[in-house]
Amino acid sequence: MMFSLFACVTYTLAYYFDWSLFQYALAENRFYFFVQDSGSGPPILWYGWLATAVLGGAAGAVIVPPRLSAKLPGDLVWLLPLAVIVAALIYEKRWFV
Repeated sequence: MMFSLFACVTYTLAYYFDWSLFQYALAENRFYFFVQDSGSGPPILWYGWLATAVLGGAAGAVIVPPRLSAKLPGDLVWLLPLAVIVAALIYEKRWFV
């Protein structure tokens, strides 16, 4: 449960602040860990965001003790993903306004 919560928050932050662990250049079929000059088109950042979320989720799952995570009520746990969805929709409204 903690992995999912931390990965959800980490992915949203990585998406919002562009914290991509790496970039994938489709035209070159290469991964880059640093920003490259995009001579062959824009890079795909989604893979890097996903890897960042996996690392954040794993770190959160290791840090939070199981007895503390067992005390969280199930209904309350659903509020965080809902808040993250609302935050993403607010961020993306710039495309529709």
